[in-house]
Amino acid sequence: MKKIAVFLMSILILTAMIAMLGGTASGCKKEDFDQAVFGASGKRAIFIRPDGSIDPGTAPIERNGNTYTFTDDVYAPIIVDRDDVVIDGAGYTLYGTYNGTKTALPMIDLETDQDSSNGTQVPWSVGIDVAQEIRHNLTVMNLNIKNFSIGIWVWTSNNTITGNAITENIIGILLSASENTIVENHIANNDQGIFFGANQPGNLPTKTFLSRNGFLDNIRHLSGCVCEEYNETEELHTWDDGQEGNYWCDYSGSDADEDGIGDVPYVIDALNRDRYPLMQNVAALPTIAPKPPFELIIVAVILSLIAAVALVAKHRKPS
Repeated sequence: MKKIAVFLMSILILTAMIAMLGGTASGCKKEDFDQAVFGASGKRAIFIRPDGSIDPGTAPIERNGNTYTFTDDVYAPIIVDRDDVVIDGAGYTLYGTYNGTKTALPMIDLETDQDSSNGTQVPWSVGIDVAQEIRHNLTVMNLNIKNFSIGIWVWTSNNTITGNAITENIIGILLSASENTIVENHIANNDQGIFFGANQPGNLPTKTFLSRNGFLDNIRHLSGCVCEEYNETEELHTWDDGQEGNYWCDYSGSDADEDGIGDVPYVIDALNRDRYPLMQNVAALPTIAPKPPFELIIVAVILSLIAAVALVAKHRKPS
């Protein structure tokens, strides 16, 4: 009887330890998310095709070489099927359909339903994703991303996420690959700011560089999978550039020398700490560049025409 009691107590302690590691379920890997996340069709998503074309061509995105610049707000997920792509939001917003409640995704213990107006369940959606594992070197910049299940899914290497505002999503950035750079982003009001997933069991992302991001009012700034083969000797991620780290709204340390850097590190979890936490948020919100008033454009055109006519008249020879 005593052995049974000890066994049951051990089970309870183990369960509590797993819960403390982020409140997530085991077995988290890329294919688990693939099965749960909505696979957008051509009618519901914007694709950057392997030849560089934009599908559909009516999307408010302008292509210049490998750079794709927003010309207006976009209301559809974007799937990138090409290497070396730069997505420049130009201050515009990529909107999803997430309305504040959640469909079930066991990997992060979200069990409530999100329903559409006709009562059917709304599937999970990803704001920006790559189509294949072979796609690399994606840069996303100057873009507001909001109202998605997952704002950006980074599951390949050598990608850069910089200067964006990623807000009001369930997961801001789902990071499940190594050697990526995440800098100067405003990551706020998400359930999970950044979520460390795994493309394969036990293969958590490593060598990730994060600096000068602002983490504000997320339910959890950083969360992740408690995988069946959890790697307790995982390489440390770099949460600073050697001088500056990130801004954390719940950082309680002081700044005695008033250099803008906290005097003590910000402890994220057992494997992650920001050595140089910022005392002020330096991640600016992307904004649309102001356009000149229509009346000013008309005046400029008229003055140009007058100048052209005057120039022609001056050089015209008398008959």
